[in-house]
Amino acid sequence: MSTARQMPTGEGRAGGLGLLWDLWWMARRGSATVAARQRARLTDLVAYARAHSPLYAALYRGLPDDADLAALPPLTKRDLMARFDEWVTDPQVRLADLRAFLADPHRVGALYRGRYLVMTTSGTTGEPAVLVHDRPALAVYTALGLLRGFLPWLDGRVIGRALRQGGRAAVIVATGGHYGAVAMAEWARRQRPGLARRFQVLSVLTPLPDLVRTLNAFQPAFLGGYATVLSLLAEEQRAGRLTLAPAMVATVSETLPPAARTAMALAFGCPVLDIYGASEMLTIAFLCRAGWLHLNADWVVLEPVTADYRPVPPGTPSRTVLLTNLANRVQPILRYDLGDSVTLRPDPCPCGSPLPALRVEGRTDEILTFRGAGGQPVRIAPMALATVVEETPGVRRYQILQTGPQALRIRLAVEPGADPETVWSAVAARLRAFLAVQGVEGVTIERASEPPGPDPRSGKFRFVWAERRERPSA
Repeated sequence: MSTARQMPTGEGRAGGLGLLWDLWWMARRGSATVAARQRARLTDLVAYARAHSPLYAALYRGLPDDADLAALPPLTKRDLMARFDEWVTDPQVRLADLRAFLADPHRVGALYRGRYLVMTTSGTTGEPAVLVHDRPALAVYTALGLLRGFLPWLDGRVIGRALRQGGRAAVIVATGGHYGAVAMAEWARRQRPGLARRFQVLSVLTPLPDLVRTLNAFQPAFLGGYATVLSLLAEEQRAGRLTLAPAMVATVSETLPPAARTAMALAFGCPVLDIYGASEMLTIAFLCRAGWLHLNADWVVLEPVTADYRPVPPGTPSRTVLLTNLANRVQPILRYDLGDSVTLRPDPCPCGSPLPALRVEGRTDEILTFRGAGGQPVRIAPMALATVVEETPGVRRYQILQTGPQALRIRLAVEPGADPETVWSAVAARLRAFLAVQGVEGVTIERASEPPGPDPRSGKFRFVWAERRERPSA
């Protein structure tokens, strides 16, 4: 291994009790202290990236060592994936080898080369990415989740319910690949095999009645998953078909509107946490009791910007946001176009936290409603439909539009070298089979003539939504 690309020693990223103490102490200091810690870590990361990543060395050539963050060029998934082997700082990490690793579903949550957790994502901008996280970064994510995501919500009632339910946990996520949520869940199970019986990872493709039966039998104390899936389960809880008494519920990956969060909390009778994260940085922000997400600004830089990357003032929704992950060095994320619309709170949050408060409009796919075999409405979470199409070999990009009560229109782009007709036939067949398992028959599946594309107004790349809303008739 060359000296120029030797791996980091972990200096500045201490784990264990030192990391927990630093997180606890930093959240109780003023905003100026948090900003100073962020600047110090940013300076360290930029210097490391310039020294150990050929890509960043080339991009930052000619810039002074103390260049301001705004002077660094913004980057997209496409920019970085096109030069993946130059992007990473470990020369033993190669995209071709990673793709072979990712092709094995039995290795979800396993560490690549015994050192790195690997994830894939399509992302809301429609560009696929492969993300690699080193052990010190995983320690930071875990500590942030524990200290800032989980512990602030603990009280006597939560602890009592957790003990009565045996500390069992269940998450409902896409399980067919190395996606962020399932990769973290499976990595956690591999870390502590003795807890595996108390931790269930359920597939988002599972029909809702089957999910209800499984959860009623398991009775988790902690329930997590996509916001739309948990909203459907909250409806089942209100109807009396689901009978859980969880200590805590947590939503990931999708936008959770305040009204939906309130309805979910009332249905389950417990706190509902909202976790803002991405495969590029798993713990960006956590919800406070005042209903705002708080940025982990000592480990994350988030820049709300316009479409041409100009800063957006607090109180104004951004067109996109630039992410800098200060924890991960094997694959440095610096001014990375994440695609989310973020609004920074212009004044201090009433909860008293010194960490910046924000709102996020992330993935905004919709629950679709169909007419079931007996005439009853069948509601299906968007992540389930998205997973069916996304996991079809040869699919590069897609969009699923419901154009009528029993009609879908699919926009499709295939991988280079793949036969479009073969891929389309597979997508249509898999969707029909999935809908049949859900109890939905007679759905027309049409292939769109236009390719997938972002919303012309927001620039967001939506995956699943209804173009025409009609109530399914009996």
